[in-house]
Amino acid sequence: MATVHRASPVRLGPLVLQPVSDGAILQMDPASIFKDARPEEWQPYVTRNAQGNVELALTCLLVRVGDRRILVDTGFGPRADRPEVGLLGDSLAAVGVSAADIDTVVISHAHGDHIGGAARGAGEAASPAFPSARYWLGRGDWDYFGQPERAAQMGLADKLLPLRSAERLDLADGEEEIAPGVRLLPLPGHTPGHMGVAFTAGQETAVYVGDLVHHPLQIEHPDWSPVFDALPPLSRETRRGLIERARRERSLVLSYHLPFPGVGRVDSGTWQGVAIL
Repeated sequence: MATVHRASPVRLGPLVLQPVSDGAILQMDPASIFKDARPEEWQPYVTRNAQGNVELALTCLLVRVGDRRILVDTGFGPRADRPEVGLLGDSLAAVGVSAADIDTVVISHAHGDHIGGAARGAGEAASPAFPSARYWLGRGDWDYFGQPERAAQMGLADKLLPLRSAERLDLADGEEEIAPGVRLLPLPGHTPGHMGVAFTAGQETAVYVGDLVHHPLQIEHPDWSPVFDALPPLSRETRRGLIERARRERSLVLSYHLPFPGVGRVDSGTWQGVAIL
């Protein structure tokens, strides 16, 4: 079984932001991430494993504020054929939280490595994996992925549709405060309804960016979109704006795919990881 990574929480006033790992993707072709760049532009700066692939972390976020327990993204979910993923339940247990403790789940977008742990079971037996929670998804993603035919084609029929049929799914049309200091933030482009989460406590700010960024080089080169961006021109525009805002406001940035725990800042146009392990 894969090792569960542990990280110390980030404290932002009354907010406690706890990175929780679902494991890692071990077989990502770097050319898929850097399709907009020439190989010589990215190869000197990218660490690859023995198979020549980039390893991408899968870092969800547990947010504690008062008696609220909010989970941002749900990972792949347990996969018998992929022991390196599906570790979220163990990661939550390691910080003393069960699925039943979660009252809100935010799904940044409806790709399988973010929504895979949102429901359990299959077919008519599929049901929300967090029994006490309401789920948030961007309306643009529901409109795009939520039709039964497309959901089935994308492997989401047992992940997305049970949330709606259980009447547990809320759709965000724009910015939406879901708890004190916790605000859904539209970041479209990777998918039509892709969104992050902004955190505010006094003058301190942080932002979870979901799949707006897959590799630290995209901080320096925000125009580099991966093959998985549904709307690359919009994704580039969103990424440029978010990176500039994070730099200007000195916001802490919480990421999903950057090396665990994926916490850092934008400094002089580059990614500077913050050690919280």
